[in-house]
Parts: sequence; structure tokens; C-alpha cells
Amino acid sequence: MTTVTLPKFPVSGGCACGAIRYELLKPPIALFACHCSDCQAITGSAFSLAMPVFCKHLRLTRGEPGVWIRTAQSGKQIPQRYCRDCGTRLFTEPGGEPATYTLRPGTLDDTSWIRPAAAFWTKSAQPWMTFDGILAYDTQPSDFMPVVAAWRAMIGGS
Repeated sequence: MTTVTLPKFPVSGGCACGAIRYELLKPPIALFACHCSDCQAITGSAFSLAMPVFCKHLRLTRGEPGVWIRTAQSGKQIPQRYCRDCGTRLFTEPGGEPATYTLRPGTLDDTSWIRPAAAFWTKSAQPWMTFDGILAYDTQPSDFMPVVAAWRAMIGGS
């Protein structure tokens, strides 16, 4: 298993143009990659990285993100927060757990410590992707706690 050394918190991040800036005050709950076709389309890439964080640990320091509502294949409405100037998607407001946001870790200033503990929707992954050393789920896991436990193990239980 890969070990991750967390940076000293708070850490900063923001959109590509700098109009939106934020601080993440505490470590994330987990970190995973999603390979569903929606995430591939939204990012224009092979997958999306997702970092659940407690809302109280994410503080906007500049700007106010816009919102657009993405409708998942399940029909669930998922608010997406983005920069109105450059279009960078910053975080998502997942349904069912109003105390958390799903931060897009590529928007952090320092991404050197970013390592997913799990991969979701691997059945939709590009054929060249490998999932060695992390949890891998064909679709969405029904129980998120193993992902949290795997992330905690990666960061030394912090």
C-alpha cells in the first residue's frame, strides 16, 4: 500500500484564473477516482478525482462560485460549484450528506500528496487503466466506510 504524507494544514487552492480561492483547513475524509462515463465527459479526461471534505473545513477566501445542476444517470440532482470566469469545477455538493462537499483535488496549489485510495466505476474505465494497490469497485460502492478506512491507512491513521 502506498503511504501518503499529508501537508501541513490549512492548504490553499483555487480555480485556473485565480478568481476563486479557498483554504482546506483539515485533511480530507477520503480520496478516490471515479471512472464513470459522466465524470469522463465532465472532465474531458479518463476519470475524475474526488476528495470528500467536511463543509466546515472548506473556506472560500476569494470570489463566489457559480452553480450548475448535473443530473446523474440515477436521476439525482447534484449541484456543481465552478468559477464563472474560467469554468474550473471546484467542488460538488453530494446529495444525502449535507455536511460534506466533494472537493476536486486538482484545484489544490500543491497536488504532490494526492493519491486515490479507491477507484469507482472501473467497469467504465479506459482499458489501459490499472488499479493495483487500491480498492476497485465495478460501480458505486454501497458502503463508503472501506474507502475511508483505506484512505486512513494510507495517511497513517491521521
